[in-house]
Amino acid sequence: MKDEEKRRAANESYEDYQITQELKLSDKLALQRTVLAADRTILAAVRTSMAFIGFGFTIFNVLKYFQEHAPMNHLRPETPRNVALFMLAAGTIPLFAMTIQYSRILKRLGRKKSVVSNPNFLMASATVLLGTILLVTLLGRILLL
Repeated sequence: MKDEEKRRAANESYEDYQITQELKLSDKLALQRTVLAADRTILAAVRTSMAFIGFGFTIFNVLKYFQEHAPMNHLRPETPRNVALFMLAAGTIPLFAMTIQYSRILKRLGRKKSVVSNPNFLMASATVLLGTILLVTLLGRILLL
C-alpha cells in the first residue's frame, strides 16, 4: 500500500515528476515533439525580437530624416528616439521572459545537459544581451543629455 501512495503522490505534482521507468517508443517520440516545439517557439521569439529591434532602428532613421528634411515639421524632437526606445524594449523584454520559460521547459522535460550548451538558448541569450546593451546605451544618452 505504501508503494501505491508514493506513486500517487509523485504523479500529483508535475513539477516533481521524475521518469523512473523505461519509456515506450510513443512516449519518447512525444517527448521529442515537445522539445522540438519548444525549440521552434524560442526561435520564433528570437526572430520576432530581432525584427522589432531592426524595425525600431528603421523607424528612427525614417523619422529623423523627415525631421531634418520636411518643410513643415509636425514631430516633436524626441519622437524618433522614443519610438526607437519603445521598439527596443518591445523586442528585448518579451524575449528575456521567453528565454527563462524555455530553460524551465527543458528542465521540466528532464534534460540532463545544461541548457547553456543549447544553441537555441545561446542565440536567444545573445539577442537579449544585444537588446539590453542597446537599451542601456540609449537610456544613458537620454539621461546624460
